[in-house]
Amino acid sequence: MAKSIPSRKTTAAEAKIYMRKAEQFYRTMSEAVLREDWDAVGLNAIHCVISANDALLGIRHGIRPSGKNHLEATALLLQLETGEDAKKNASRFDRMLNKKHLVEYEGRSLSPSEGRKMAADAERFLGWVNSRAR
Repeated sequence: MAKSIPSRKTTAAEAKIYMRKAEQFYRTMSEAVLREDWDAVGLNAIHCVISANDALLGIRHGIRPSGKNHLEATALLLQLETGEDAKKNASRFDRMLNKKHLVEYEGRSLSPSEGRKMAADAERFLGWVNSRAR
């Protein structure tokens, strides 16, 4: 039996708001890349993928994660989306979420290579979500 993952119902209108937020975080992340503000890149990349995931699950399934642990969102994504692309992007999403504590709370900055990798992952994840959510 599959473990119940905390979620809540969401409307199509809310899901569209999550998508707009994801796109705003993506644009801000892209501007930060140009300025080489790597911590801003990381934080906006993380918020981009979280909002994009909420948008995807809201648009396609009418729900979004509601647990206190963002990592449960990966499990919900894998439970609802299938196929190799879903697995690849769930892995990408999980990798991003695992960087959240580092970016927000640890006493060190992201390196340029970490920032570039996070930006690339966010771009790929958002592109995948856009292809599925239309």
